[in-house]
Amino acid sequence: MLTIYTSSEQTRRLQFVAEHLFNHILGIDFQLTNDKNFYLSQSKNQIWYTEEKPETGLHIVPAGLLSETGIHPIDDLKMAEFRNLFCFFYSGNGDIPFDLFSATFYLLSLYEEYLPSEPDEHGRFRHQNSLLFQNQVLEIPVIDRWAYFLMDELIRLGAENSDFALRKFRLLSTYDIDHPYLYRYKGFLKNGFGFLRDFLKRDYPKMKERFLCIVRKTQDPYFQAIEKILALQNKLQKKGFLFVLLGPKGRLGRSVIYRTVDYYCYLQTLKNATIGLHPSYDTLHHLNILEKEKVQLEKISGRNVNISRQHFLRMQTPETFRDLVASGFCEDFTLTFAHAPGFRSGTAVPHLFFDLQKNETLELLLHPTIIMDSTFIFHQKLSPEKVEKKIKILIDECKKSGGDFLSLWHNSNLAGSSDENPWINVFIRTTEYAISVENL
Repeated sequence: MLTIYTSSEQTRRLQFVAEHLFNHILGIDFQLTNDKNFYLSQSKNQIWYTEEKPETGLHIVPAGLLSETGIHPIDDLKMAEFRNLFCFFYSGNGDIPFDLFSATFYLLSLYEEYLPSEPDEHGRFRHQNSLLFQNQVLEIPVIDRWAYFLMDELIRLGAENSDFALRKFRLLSTYDIDHPYLYRYKGFLKNGFGFLRDFLKRDYPKMKERFLCIVRKTQDPYFQAIEKILALQNKLQKKGFLFVLLGPKGRLGRSVIYRTVDYYCYLQTLKNATIGLHPSYDTLHHLNILEKEKVQLEKISGRNVNISRQHFLRMQTPETFRDLVASGFCEDFTLTFAHAPGFRSGTAVPHLFFDLQKNETLELLLHPTIIMDSTFIFHQKLSPEKVEKKIKILIDECKKSGGDFLSLWHNSNLAGSSDENPWINVFIRTTEYAISVENL
């Protein structure tokens, strides 16, 4: 048991941070106390979280953020380096010379996303405004590294290695199904214009593919990609996560015209896959639409749906997360940037959402998504070779401190054959690499 002394009466924020660092990453129980005598009666594993110097234990000097209840711009975050890693709320005092607890809270709570900033064209917080991106550490799970700093210092002061049950690395593969079909269920006009376009380009193989698909002589490429994805998951004995888009048709929604009966029936047959909702573009600030889509997917799939990831990663803090809780969701997988890979909240370990305006923890587990295929393919326009190398580096980063490597792929980006589509091989090789790392 670890004992943490604080002189502050406000402990909600410290409780939230300590649960993540100690329970979820380092695997050690803790207790908070305002009683000095009780603290001093403990024999080992002690953290003294106050300004005055301790008689015993690991000393961390508070910056004051955890004793507050409001939100305000912080003019000077006192950024520095400790053990060659970025940190902030630096004081130079204590056994760890920065307020590791306040820094962790700032990142986990998405504090900066409450502050005024210019959103992108979809109303999203820009990655360029992220403290981690600005300091070139978005691709390092800094909180998880800081947790290991804590463990090292506690061991230096007498803790045993056996006091910690360190979290183990996991691979989580997730898939957004924005377009279950490339050709089917698109309607006469859309496919007619498609035929004409292919004819003008003299793309006769594609004309043939489209025709055979529509008359059901061959499988649709996008639907076939879903089947191949799940076949690989079964082969690797890993459960996949499918996020299903049910929003309205249009440029930012579904591309099919008719009810995708084959697809709906297929979803009902899946045993080794978790079905989640991909709340449509228009669910932002529209709780009624979100609730309607959840009910609709539950009817289609024949199962309870309690996980989600926002379409276009379109979220705003804290409104999106409050709506998810109000709609009955328990877990969300939206936490990443569309244009940059990495660790948006500074960690590769799932954590609950802390509502800063209410100053309380909500029962919604946020799963940080580390990479999205579209980030590399469409936004950064990297080559498959560079992407494969980058993904493997991020897998290694997660492995170092027992985080989850959570990937996001679209079936539409994995369609076709590996000879024609190089991203299929990137997907397969990086998945197999993550499995090999997991088994080390």
